[in-house]
Amino acid sequence: MERVNFTLRKELGSLIAEEISDPRLADLTSITSVDCAPDLVTARVYVSVMGDELVRQSSLEALRSASGRLRNLVKRRVRMRRIPALEFLADSTIEDGAEILALIDRVRDEDSRRSVQGSTL
Repeated sequence: MERVNFTLRKELGSLIAEEISDPRLADLTSITSVDCAPDLVTARVYVSVMGDELVRQSSLEALRSASGRLRNLVKRRVRMRRIPALEFLADSTIEDGAEILALIDRVRDEDSRRSVQGSTL
């Protein structure tokens, strides 16, 4: 399954970049992972989109509307017993990580301000 997930992720990433020209699709859209069901009926495709919530939602809508076409294009490129139906889901791990880093930076700044204030008293 790991190999199937990797192959689908790689192929979908290049197909989205090369074949999908939907204006709703953001430029910074990337496939972060694919989780294919063991029976190859469905595959959850996790997508990271840089931008605000409106950009994320419109990019997901574009991918969902292109899922049938993407499935057919994958079928032409990959030899598999069955090509799963594609379910596109938002992956917010990159944004979550950036938010955590921003919080750490803010705490570090506050801590350094406190130590500077404490040393001047």
